Amino acid sequence: MADNVHFTGRLGLESRDSGTLSSAVSAVVDSLEDFGHPADKIEARAENTAKLQCDHYLVTVRLRRVPLRRASKLTSGMLQPAALLELSLAPLYPEHCDQEISELLLAEMLRRLLPAVEATSVEWLDTDIALTCDQFLGVFEPEHRQPAEPAAAPAPAALPAQQAEPARPRGRDCFTPVEETAQELEAHCDLAFQAAKDRQARAGASEAAVRARARVRNPLPATSLQPGWGSQLRASFLAAISLSGTRRMRFISHLILLAALILFLDSAGMVQAARPLVP
Repeated sequence: MADNVHFTGRLGLESRDSGTLSSAVSAVVDSLEDFGHPADKIEARAENTAKLQCDHYLVTVRLRRVPLRRASKLTSGMLQPAALLELSLAPLYPEHCDQEISELLLAEMLRRLLPAVEATSVEWLDTDIALTCDQFLGVFEPEHRQPAEPAAAPAPAALPAQQAEPARPRGRDCFTPVEETAQELEAHCDLAFQAAKDRQARAGASEAAVRARARVRNPLPATSLQPGWGSQLRASFLAAISLSGTRRMRFISHLILLAALILFLDSAGMVQAARPLVP
C-alpha cells in the first residue's frame, strides 16, 4: 500500500455556518472513541480546518467552499451546496492498514455527521456521483427505507417473526467486554503454565528412570575390604587341611569347629568389638 493513502468523504451543506466545524469535530471524536480509536491530539490551526490524531489515523475535518470550476457530481433534482464539509482519514501505518475497515469507519463517521450538520448530499470516496442523504442512510438500514411502491400489509402471522429479530449491535456493543477477555486470557495462561510444569515433571521422572535402569544394568563393583580375623582363619584352615595327614584328622575337626565359631562371632561383629581388648 502506498504511503499517500487516504480515505475521503464530503458532505454538501446548505450554508456555511461558523458552528458547523465544531459540531463536526465533536461527532468525529465520539465516533473514534466508540470504535476503539480515541483521539490523542486535536489541532485547529486554521478557522476552517481541524486535525485529530489517534493510534492508527490522522483525521482531517475541513470546511471549504465549493470550487467554481468543480465538475458537477449532482444528479437531477439535487441543489447545489453552498459549502463542503470534507472528512479525510490518513493511516499512520499504511503498510498495516486494512482498507475495508478504514472505509467502514469513514462511512460510520459520515453517517453520524448527517444529523449534526445541515447536509444536502454525500460524496463517497472518489466516485463521480453524489448521493442524497436518504440514499446514503439507506445503505446502513435498508429495512427502514421508504419503498418506491406501497407494499402490501404483512400477514398477522409474520408480525411476531419480524418483532423477534434481534437488533444489530452498534458501536461498543460490537466488542467483547475487557473483563471477560481478561478472565479468558488468565485461564489460558494458567493452563499453559500447568502444562509446562507437567512436562518438566515428566522429563525429570524419565531421567530418574533412565539413571535407575543404568544402575541395574551396570552394578557398581563391590569394594575390596581389608582381610580381617575371619579371612585369616579361613586361610589357616585351608592350609592346615592341605598340609595335614590322616593322623591329625581329629585335630583338624576341632580346628574346623573352632574356625566355624570364630567365623560366626566375626560375622556378628563380636570379634571386631573384642579386638581392642587384645594386647
